[in-house]
Amino acid sequence: MCYETGSMELYMSSHSRFIGCMVILILLSLLCTSGSASGMDFTLFIFGNANGDMNIDQQDIDLLNEIAAGKSPSTDLADANQDGVVDAQDVEQVRKIIDGTASVMWVQDAYGKPVQIKTPVQRIVTLDQMIAENAQVIGVGDKVVGIDEKTAKRSIILPKISKVTNVGSSDEPDLETIVKLKPDLVCGIQWFDEELMNKMKSAGLTPLAMIYHGDIQNSLGYSKMLGYLTGSPASAERYVNWMGNTLGSIHDKVSGLSDDEKTKVIYLYPRKNGALGSGGDACPTIRTLQFLGANTLTKDTRDTKGAIMDSGSYFEIDPEVVIKKNPQAIVMEDFDEALGYGFTDRAKAQEVLDRIKTRPGFNKIDAVKNNKVYLLDVNIVSHSNCLGALYMAKALYPSLLSDVDPYAIHQEYVDTFLNVPGLDVKKDGLFIYPDISN
Repeated sequence: MCYETGSMELYMSSHSRFIGCMVILILLSLLCTSGSASGMDFTLFIFGNANGDMNIDQQDIDLLNEIAAGKSPSTDLADANQDGVVDAQDVEQVRKIIDGTASVMWVQDAYGKPVQIKTPVQRIVTLDQMIAENAQVIGVGDKVVGIDEKTAKRSIILPKISKVTNVGSSDEPDLETIVKLKPDLVCGIQWFDEELMNKMKSAGLTPLAMIYHGDIQNSLGYSKMLGYLTGSPASAERYVNWMGNTLGSIHDKVSGLSDDEKTKVIYLYPRKNGALGSGGDACPTIRTLQFLGANTLTKDTRDTKGAIMDSGSYFEIDPEVVIKKNPQAIVMEDFDEALGYGFTDRAKAQEVLDRIKTRPGFNKIDAVKNNKVYLLDVNIVSHSNCLGALYMAKALYPSLLSDVDPYAIHQEYVDTFLNVPGLDVKKDGLFIYPDISN
């Protein structure tokens, strides 16, 4: 959960109208992607990706030709130029995408809507720190010309991007400043406010809502999309393949667990006035935990008002529900209080951890009794969510994943993809507490 407690109400107001579109995209992804051993399938939501898999290639051209000839039914992403007809022009558009000469691309945003984007994108304004970080990771950080105020605080891992023009908050950015930057693209996460996007369109801007927050598979898909849009598909694929294979290998190891062998986990995050938040099956972090082989105890869950939240997203959970469900492990996000890049005070982390463990009645929970309550940095769970998945997996299955070292993988991410020299993830930050080193 990336939103600080002060902005929770804003998130909840936009969430209800987003969730339907999100479910549709998830279903499309499941329906369109072909199976793989790693389970790290995603759909590359670029029109022209006729078979709906993770790539745009000759297979799409072959299918488009079959659709145009009436030999195969059309698919959701077949109409590459969005003219309402699948024909030779769509084949030509896909050829241009593949050889890097496409002057425009049509992509599907987080709301399931088509967006036309002039390519290659040279100037980006990003209203989310993960998209900014991801631009750096796939090798196009130099194209970011504007950032939101939270990204401006990420100087440790984004020393150059954090210094570009700050356009203000992600929900109320300075449109005049954005227009002056003359961006080719303005990116936001899946809760990009539609009214704000309409204002941007009226100002001649091209906004794009992208699924990044907390969603490990779709975030890899949109990472690859960003690579195509910026004319850098190869560098994007390099990162996507590395992270996808890393997480896929973990998924392979936990996928055979029986229901009895799965660790029973409750996910929590802080809300106002000491309240606890949690998630249902539509919550990206819950889906990540399920991908990692956890039993997330989401069945028969109710919020503090008594509403059933099994298939919901984020909500306030009654602490008595946590006690009754008696999880074997608790994953609790820390909202920049004790964990993250630049945080090294373990006494402070212990203080925050004890605040959870000593809540009334929590001493009855197996997770508390067995010291299986983990604080995780919100910035690697909800923003650099693939990194958070590594730490969570190791915490839940230390023996099964004895050969997995999240710290070493995180360090490779910093060295190879973020390109931040001299940053030691074990010395210059806290990302999970207690420590889970072998």
